[in-house]
Amino acid sequence: MVQGAIMEYLSSAFGRMRLRFTLVSPGDPLSGIDSGLRAMLGLDEEYDRMHELLFSRARAGTVNRLTDAFDCRYLFFALPQDAANRVAVVGPYLAGSLSREWVLEKTEQLGLPLVFARQLTEFYASQPVIVDTSMLLALISTLGDTLWGGATSFETVDLNRAAVPLLSRDTAAMEENRILMEMKNIELRYRHENSMMDAVSKGLLQHVEWITEHVTGLSLEPRTADPLRNTKNYCIICNTLLRKAAEKGGVHPLHVDRVSSRYAEQIESKATPEDCVRLIGEMFRGYCRLVRSHATGQYSAPVQNALFYMEENLSGDLGLQKLAQVLNLSPGYLSGLFHREMGKTITQHVTDLRMNHALHLLTTTQLQVQHVAQLCGIPDANYFSKLFRKRFGTTPHRYRRHAPVQDR
Repeated sequence: MVQGAIMEYLSSAFGRMRLRFTLVSPGDPLSGIDSGLRAMLGLDEEYDRMHELLFSRARAGTVNRLTDAFDCRYLFFALPQDAANRVAVVGPYLAGSLSREWVLEKTEQLGLPLVFARQLTEFYASQPVIVDTSMLLALISTLGDTLWGGATSFETVDLNRAAVPLLSRDTAAMEENRILMEMKNIELRYRHENSMMDAVSKGLLQHVEWITEHVTGLSLEPRTADPLRNTKNYCIICNTLLRKAAEKGGVHPLHVDRVSSRYAEQIESKATPEDCVRLIGEMFRGYCRLVRSHATGQYSAPVQNALFYMEENLSGDLGLQKLAQVLNLSPGYLSGLFHREMGKTITQHVTDLRMNHALHLLTTTQLQVQHVAQLCGIPDANYFSKLFRKRFGTTPHRYRRHAPVQDR
C-alpha cells in the first residue's frame, strides 16, 4: 500500500515535468515507452533490445542513465523490494535544445529517408528538455531512502547506444507509419498547447513557468522560408490564443486588449528568432499573472463590471450612488449583490484598492504624498495619511523611507 502511494506520487511529480513514468514488468511490451516512435518507424525489434537492456542492467542501488540511438534520455532503476521485479523508467526527455539541421543529420545518421525528418522534428518538439537531472535523481534517491529504510547512496551509470544505421525496413510500410507518426505528433503538440492554455486560464503560474523554460525553436512549426518571420508569426498565434485563455479565465476584455496590444508591439520589434522564443515565454507568464491579478469570472456580470470600473477610476467618484448610476442598477440591489459575492462592502473594497495603489505609488515613484493621495481618489492629504496609518500602522512618509526600493 505504501509503495503504491509512493509510485502514484512519483508519477504525478514527473507528470508535472511532462515526463513519462512507467513501471515495466519482465513480460510487458515497451511499445508505448517512447510515445510509439519506434513502432511508427517499423522498428519493433528495437523494443526487444531495449527490454533486454532494462532487465539486464537494473540493479538495486543503481540508477541508469540511458541515451538511446535517437539521442533521447531515460533514467531507469529496479524497484526495491518489489515482488514483481519491476523496473521504473523515467523519460524520454532531451538534454538540450535541438536545431532542425541537427534533426536532418540525425535522420541521415540513422539511415532513415529524409522525408522522416519532419516527423522526427515533431517528435523532438513534443519532448521535455531537462538540462539538469539533479532534481530527478533526488526524487529517485528519496524513493530508495523511503522503501529501503535509511540513507541510500545511489550509483549512477551512464549507458549510451550508438546512433548507427538501424535495420532495413519495408519502404511501403515506412510510408504508412510516417503518416501515422505525423498525426500522432500533431496530436501531442496540440495536447501540449491546450494544456498550456488551460494552465494560463487558471492562473497556474508555477506550471506555466516550468513549461516555458523548455520552449525551443523546434516547438515552432516552420511555415515560411524566413526564420524570423516564421517565429514572429508563431508569436502572433500565441498572443491570440493567450488572449482567449485570459478571457476564459475571467479577465475583462479591456485588460486583455491592453496586454495583447503591448505584446503585439514587442513582437514586431524583435530582431532575431531567439528573441522571439524568449518573448513567447514572457507572454505565457505575463498572461498567467494577468489572470491571477484580474480574474473576475467567478462573479456575476454586475459585480464584474463594478470591479472593473473601480480599477479603472480609482481617482474618481466610487460611491455607491455613482456606481449604481454608471451600471444602471438600483443602489440597494448593487450593494446587496456586491456584499454577497465579495464578502465585503463596496466602500471596504474601494478602500482596499486605493490603499494598495498607494503602496505601489510610494515605492515606485517620488511623487509627493499629497499627489499620491489625489491619484488614489482621496483629495484630503491629512485624511489620506490618517487612513493609511490606520491600515498599515505607519505614515506614508515612514513607509516610503523603509520600503524596499523597486524599479521606477
